[in-house]
Amino acid sequence: MEIWAADGEKGLMRGRNGEFEKIGPAGEAVCAFRGCVYCAGGGRGHCYRGATGEEIFDLSLPTGVCALCPLGDHICALSQDADCILAFCPGTGEMRFSVPAGVYPRDLCPSPCGRFLAAAGGLAGEIGIYDENFECRIQYKVPGAACAVCFLPRGMLALCAVGEGELSSRLMKISPRGVMEEMHSFPDPPCCLCALPGGRCLVGCHNQVIFLRADGRISRRIPCPCPVRIRYLKGKPAICDICRGEIFTPEGQVIYRGSAPGDGAEC
Repeated sequence: MEIWAADGEKGLMRGRNGEFEKIGPAGEAVCAFRGCVYCAGGGRGHCYRGATGEEIFDLSLPTGVCALCPLGDHICALSQDADCILAFCPGTGEMRFSVPAGVYPRDLCPSPCGRFLAAAGGLAGEIGIYDENFECRIQYKVPGAACAVCFLPRGMLALCAVGEGELSSRLMKISPRGVMEEMHSFPDPPCCLCALPGGRCLVGCHNQVIFLRADGRISRRIPCPCPVRIRYLKGKPAICDICRGEIFTPEGQVIYRGSAPGDGAEC
């Protein structure tokens, strides 16, 4: 198994068999698409060949890019500093679109069909749904700051920060018809959401990772002493918590320990 991790201090890291090597400069977000790996941070974006680590091109991006993901024939970058989603060509780095996305936005998630993109609009308290032309089709107002979003087989989930001072988390479910209901509340500040096959989901907070069944019930909690970023490694039943350099099965069993903090993607 090969894992790429965007580390804001060490640089872009590639891990194989538990050993990590530096491939590129420091970054805050990474994603894999069509055999290439894309990394962003410090006002720059980079594209590397997944097989060799060779850099193909770099481009200028706003600072504060916190998420990268593909949508259709584009790579999308979410900038917290510029409050926008940018889209560029994965082959050349040519910039194509830039659309507003809330206030200090926090997360991007493509739909399973690959035709829509959800953005957690941060302090605006909104979840925006964009089509392949980057037009905002729907906006959902959520309680508190919108920190993370993910699609389910039917509907979607939004993770919100509520309160003043010591923040807590509220997990909201949005039905395909736009009906919103609260599923859970947690005492810790929110970090991320990760959808799993079969309608299951993981909720990442600053002090714990919560495993949810398809019916929404909590099946397991794992303590975590720091903020986490978790991703489903497509094609493999594993969850990557690069913050602690670990990979979990969906049931919470640790099957890998590395040494690279930051966000991660499988190539």
